[in-house]
Order: sequence, then C-alpha cells, then structure tokens
Amino acid sequence: MNRKRIVSSCLLISLLFTSGCWDSTEVNDLAIELAWGIDKGQNNDVVISAQAIVPSKISSGQSGGKDGGSQNNPFFVVTSSGMNTLDAVQQMQAKLSRQVFRGHRRVIVIGESMARHGIKDVLDTYTRDPNLKLRTDLFVVKGGTARDFLNISYPLETIPGLGALGEFDQIGTLMEMGFLHFLISASSKGTSPTVPLIKAGLNNGAQEEGEHQDQSSRNDVEGFHLAGTAIFSQELKLVGFLDITEGRIMRWVTGNLQKLTISAQIPEDNGNASLEVNKLGSKIQPVIQGDHIKFLVTLTGQGAIRENNTRLDLTKMDNINLMQDTFNKHVEESVLRTITKVQKKYGTDIFGFGDSIHNENSSL
Repeated sequence: MNRKRIVSSCLLISLLFTSGCWDSTEVNDLAIELAWGIDKGQNNDVVISAQAIVPSKISSGQSGGKDGGSQNNPFFVVTSSGMNTLDAVQQMQAKLSRQVFRGHRRVIVIGESMARHGIKDVLDTYTRDPNLKLRTDLFVVKGGTARDFLNISYPLETIPGLGALGEFDQIGTLMEMGFLHFLISASSKGTSPTVPLIKAGLNNGAQEEGEHQDQSSRNDVEGFHLAGTAIFSQELKLVGFLDITEGRIMRWVTGNLQKLTISAQIPEDNGNASLEVNKLGSKIQPVIQGDHIKFLVTLTGQGAIRENNTRLDLTKMDNINLMQDTFNKHVEESVLRTITKVQKKYGTDIFGFGDSIHNENSSL
C-alpha cells in the first residue's frame, strides 16, 4: 500500500517538470504566406511582397477575383520596402495584425529589374532563414514586377501563386526544388544558375516584348504563362533568356526533363509528324584533343509517334527509320543551336560542362 502511494507521488512530481507549449503561436494568430516577391525599389532599396491566404475564405470555398486586393478573394498581397530584406520585413509586419508565417512558402518571384541588378545580397537573408524550405521554387517575372505578378488572379487556382508551380510541372520538368538547385549552381565554380521565366497574361501575345503597360491595363490582366528560362551569371545577375523550346532542351541536356513532344517537318514527304518522348536521359563526356576540350553530349529517349501528317506507311520499317533519322537530326540541330546561343551571346555555362570536367578528373 505504501509502495503504491510512493509511486503515485513520483508520478505527480514528474508532471511539474513536463514542458509545454506555453510560448507557441496559435494558427489563428498567423498570416500564412504561400508566395513571396522581391523587387528593386528607388535608391536601390528592396521591395518585398507577400501573398497570404485568408483562412476563413478558403474554408468557405470562395474563389479569387481579378484584383488581389478584393474583399472576395481568399488571398491578399501586402508590400513594404526597406534598405534590406529584414528591414522591409519589419515594415511589413507593422501593417499586419498577425505574425507572418513562412513555413508554407512555395514560390519566390523576382522582378526583372531586381534580377538584372543582382540578387546576391538579397539571397544572403534567405540562406540564413531556418523557416525557409529548400523545396521553394524560384521564378523571374519577365517585363514586370513581382508585386504586380502576385496581384494577378489565376482562373484555375484559388491561390494564384501556386499556379506557377502547376504550369512548370505541366511542361515536363522534374520537381526541381528550384531554390536548392539555384544555391548549388550559384556556389559552383563551373555552372551558372537558371530560373524559370514567367510572364503576365494567359496568351503569349498578351504583352509583346518591350511594350509599355500602364497601371490600368495591368489590373485587367488575368493569369500568366511560362515564357522560358532566365539565365544568371556567376555574379547572380540576369544576363538573358531562353524561350520555352530552348529551355526544354537545356533541361534535357542537364537531366531535368521527364517528357517532351518533338514536332518536325518530313522533307521526303512534304508533311510533318510529332513524337511523344519519355524516359529521357543525358550524358556529358569531355574529350580532350591537344589544347582543346570538346564535349560529347548524348541524349536518349523512348517514345511513340502520336501524329502523322504524311503519306508514309508506318507499318514499314524503312519509313519508321526515315522518321527516326529526321527526328534525330531535328534534335541535334536544336541542341547545337541552343548551346551555341548560350555560349556566344551570354558567355555562361548553364549545361554543367565545367562540372563534367571536374567529375572526370575526380574519377581518375
């Protein structure tokens, strides 16, 4: 009997030392941010924007409208500026009744002006933030600002910023964990980073290259589309762009593409055909010839002809071989053209050629 009382007393005493969550923050006291924008402001200050959800409107099933500031939207966008990121964050927090929670951030968008100015100093803050997930994806806004982009509604998504992730997945790319890969490329001595490029408007012709767009027309823009790939220098400054087709080729060469549709003219029959390719592979092998280094790029894939606008009978092996040779030649020309453009026009290595030399020497 006494023994039972002693045991019970010990258990009661142990409860006094049990830790609790007395200093935790309730979910209802948080502003949950899903997308984040970075722009260059006046006097080289930093402008940041956050796209956060309104939980009550998410649960009630209300859909987004055209204006990010609308009372009917399940999200809102808040913007602040400062001499650096943390200064801007402090100014932003003063505008909010709840503490911003960044643990669910999925997207970071960078305005073109900020990207051309350089983002090395800005990224220092993000690499030190324990709440930022490395699975966050990066995008550059072509011809616009991150703030305006986050205010654009997207018809297929309740939270517009997440639509960029869906579009990126639909073009056949792997889930790249863009921020992590960007940091790896930025720290590499032989490879320059790349970032997906996104532009306002669902149609490619929504705003032509260099066309001025005033505030009223910006507010009428609905949706956005992937416009290619942004190329950064090793100083982390935007130096140029690849279009959608060139971006796919770059990802095939670097081993970051899982599906692709190749369409080509068939000169022998004055028609065209399309090949749907999967199981894509890539191998880069440096070849040293005296004082020169060449690279052998071997691309592989397996696919099926999904559209045949020729009179060729594909039950005959000769015609299948003819189409295969045509597709191979088309891919070879496209890859060579893309690599030449990047090397001569931008002077960067986004394909990992430098890393392939290092890996080859390490294996010796």
